[in-house]
Amino acid sequence: MSDEAMLTIEQLKSMNELEMEIYEYIMHHKEQVLHMKIRELADEVHVSTTTILRFCKKAGCNGFAEFKIKFQLYLQKNETLRSDHDISLMLDFFHKINQPSFYEKIEEVAQKIVTCDKIIFIGIGTSGLLGQYGARIFNNYGKFSFCIEDPFTPIANGSCEHSCIIALSVSGETIEPIRMMNVFLRENCMSVAITNQEDCTLARMCDYTFNYYMPEFRMEETFNVTTQVPVVFIIETLAKRVRELIEMI
Repeated sequence: MSDEAMLTIEQLKSMNELEMEIYEYIMHHKEQVLHMKIRELADEVHVSTTTILRFCKKAGCNGFAEFKIKFQLYLQKNETLRSDHDISLMLDFFHKINQPSFYEKIEEVAQKIVTCDKIIFIGIGTSGLLGQYGARIFNNYGKFSFCIEDPFTPIANGSCEHSCIIALSVSGETIEPIRMMNVFLRENCMSVAITNQEDCTLARMCDYTFNYYMPEFRMEETFNVTTQVPVVFIIETLAKRVRELIEMI
């Protein structure tokens, strides 16, 4: 656990689904967790105490007591940065992603995109709106792009050759984007997924994946209102690098 970010990207990648549920619960119930016993946390998340201890170990702690101490220090250091929107989550994301591995992947994907004829964003709901924004940004930078939000849009054979498909989905398990991506993969398109977690169906289908590992928020257990600031950052960073490469040609 660093002074700047609660968990590193590498630590998050090492966690399984249950351990990520623990992480999300902790980020949603910060103050309560500080006063919980390990059994109480296990009961709240519906996991075993062994799973809690495994999570603590992957977070760099020798036990739950040590984790709570380090977590309290983390909260104290970020207290002045907090607001109702919890800006500390954003800062945590930027600290985690500001690594050479992220920019190396941006470079690799951007170089491939430059050779593509067009970029096609796919997504529904909020992800579809972000796809429209992404297409506009790439168009502004000189790369022809558009967004498909309707999962029933017919795709003519051969119409998407030499294209880059960028799929947006928080969970990576929404059936409509998965179906659309399956159609595009038959066209031998380059594929990129931007999802919250790496271990999801959509990410596994694609050539490249960008993940942001943010706690998921839902309204009425139906509407996913997980922040999309990381998605905008990833899209803009990728688009700017594509523009720079185009200008070098």
